[in-house]
Amino acid sequence: MRSSPGPPGSPVRLLGMHRKAAKGRRRASARNRPQQPAKRNVAALIAGGVGELMLTAGAVVLLFVVYTLWGTGIQTANAQDDLRDQLGLEAGQLEKEPIPLDELEVGDAYGLIRIPRFGEDWEWIIVQGTEDSDLKNGPGHYLDSVDPGEVGNFSIAAHRSGHGEPFADFPELEVGDIVEIETSAGTFLYQLDDAPNGDPDGNRIGIRDSWVVDPVPGEPEETEPTERRITLTTCWPRWGSSHRMYATGILIGGEEV
Repeated sequence: MRSSPGPPGSPVRLLGMHRKAAKGRRRASARNRPQQPAKRNVAALIAGGVGELMLTAGAVVLLFVVYTLWGTGIQTANAQDDLRDQLGLEAGQLEKEPIPLDELEVGDAYGLIRIPRFGEDWEWIIVQGTEDSDLKNGPGHYLDSVDPGEVGNFSIAAHRSGHGEPFADFPELEVGDIVEIETSAGTFLYQLDDAPNGDPDGNRIGIRDSWVVDPVPGEPEETEPTERRITLTTCWPRWGSSHRMYATGILIGGEEV
């Protein structure tokens, strides 16, 4: 038989009422307590999403760097092989066929450039033209400039980074360095008389400063040239193109075909 809770006001009845009240308060407290686990889950999801985005962005940047350094270099190396075939090169010698340079199409193989300052084996095939589509294949000949050996300013542009980076060491050029140009018309030697001389910021000009490839650099474009000169241009900084760098020289010898 169940025992009676006792008359009203008895200690037993009061104790039971106190226990019920305590249970009610605990239930109310549980219902009113903030849902911390849910908030933590949302924060974790956001943090995880941001982390994944950062990893993806990092992977994209890494792939771009790899492509710039190696991918474009492979493409340029293949293009140089094709240009070498166009010139009919055998054992490093250019076939001296009387092909008029002024009849070359944009993108065609133009000739050879050698700069001992960059190494004994440094040699590149020059392409006709200086658009991006030309320079990705090698150093390019400015279409508006004269041919090597002629009176005027024979001008060449090339990349410092990516696409084989032919002019990577451009700041190391010094006054007195030799630049050798070989075409179907002959071999021509130029000596630099203005160069960066080891200064990474040397001979820096604005990206739109085209005067360095004028017939007479530094003079009005209509000035009649009297010297046989060369100008080399490239990008500055090495991993950008906000400015240009240049080096200039004068013809000191050669052998025409």
